[in-house]
Amino acid sequence: MSGRRLPWLRLCLVLLLAGVAVFSIRQQEEQRPPGQKQDKTVIETGPTMVGPETTAPVFEEPAPPAPEQPGQSGAEGGEKSGAGEQELPRVAIIIDDMGYHRRLGAELLALDMNLTFSFLPHAPATAEQAEQAWQTDHDILVHMPMEARDPAFNPGPGALYLKDSPAKIRSLAAENLALVPHAIGMNNHMGSRYTENRPAMHEVLALLRQKGFFYVDSMTTPRSVGMDEARKMGIKTGRRRVFLDNVKTRKDICHQLGLLVAAAKKYGQAIGIGHPDEAMLQALTRCRDHLLRQVRIVGVHELVR
Repeated sequence: MSGRRLPWLRLCLVLLLAGVAVFSIRQQEEQRPPGQKQDKTVIETGPTMVGPETTAPVFEEPAPPAPEQPGQSGAEGGEKSGAGEQELPRVAIIIDDMGYHRRLGAELLALDMNLTFSFLPHAPATAEQAEQAWQTDHDILVHMPMEARDPAFNPGPGALYLKDSPAKIRSLAAENLALVPHAIGMNNHMGSRYTENRPAMHEVLALLRQKGFFYVDSMTTPRSVGMDEARKMGIKTGRRRVFLDNVKTRKDICHQLGLLVAAAKKYGQAIGIGHPDEAMLQALTRCRDHLLRQVRIVGVHELVR
């Protein structure tokens, strides 16, 4: 009897073990995380970080136009041994917003670097410091206040606005030009809206032509028509290539000075614009030896045509 039951017991044992195995596999499958059922890698990205809004105008710096002197081959001559000063690329550094900073203005005027100074017409120290600049042979410009695109930025007293009549624009511009002693040219203060308007620019440039002044386009907008209109009117003109102190630290300004030197080497000449600021003063003082070795700093009148 026991011999007959043995095969059945073995069969039942096998079936029982098989059932346990199947149950175990199903349990493991149900406990597996959903992500492991699909062979896919999911990359989670963190939240997008948005920087703080800037509280100062951000000036776009469009790519430089074609070289102004295609035949000029001395752009790299500044680093050749024995190269004379006349062979060095030329750089003009304009210090804008002069007339409001007596101490900084005086210290910048005292630098033996052939800087060009652009004075705001209605600033309290403009007449005095423009006289000092003239006595020490610096180029002097009128920093003509013009309407900015963002109405939050106030160009200051004597500003030219597109809403003004041509007669009022001419009157304001003439007064501004007369308030800066010994000026030989003009560049725009702000003006990202005004300089895009050709008829409005023509009114101002006509006064410059009468006085024999040149015009430097500060290029506060890549759509400025100032330099193009000046050329059409037969006025000597040039344009800013590098803003030196959008970030007001000595390190950043020295970096921008390096970009200015690089632009001068590439194009033979370049114009940079900075402002009366402690960081600018420190950068010019600390970086001047490196700068002077590679370029010749000239008054901006030498770079307009």
